[in-house]
This record gives sequence, structure tokens and C-alpha cells, in this order.
Amino acid sequence: MEKVASGQRSRTCRACGKKFDCPVKGNDATRHHCADCVALPADVRKILERLNFRVVQLENQLRRLQEKPVSLPGS
Repeated sequence: MEKVASGQRSRTCRACGKKFDCPVKGNDATRHHCADCVALPADVRKILERLNFRVVQLENQLRRLQEKPVSLPGS
């Protein structure tokens, strides 16, 4: 397992879903947003957060449906 500096954690951006380490000296990333998304206007980030949240929900729902055994009616 990779060692990280004290207080440094691997995080997932709420807007784009990208993994990043925070805090990193000289990097604009925050606890919730990667360095790329921090530069976006707040209104745009908020919309991207909602879209990313919904995409993750749909991916999880699809994964659960694929794992669930299919039972045919009348069988």
C-alpha cells in the first residue's frame, strides 16, 4: 500500500468523480473538488455534482440488477 503524508487522504471529486490526493502543497484542490473542478464557477460545479451523483446512482442500480438472478413468471 502506498504511504501518504500525514493528513493527506485519497479523495473523490464530487463534480467529476476523479480520484485525487488532498491536501497537496501548491495544489488548489479542496476536500470536495479536484484541482480541475475548483477552477470552474460554483454554479457549474453544483450542476456537475448533481449529474455525477445521479450517474453514480444509476451505475449502482444497474450493477445490482445485473447481479440479481432473473426469475421468469410462471416458471
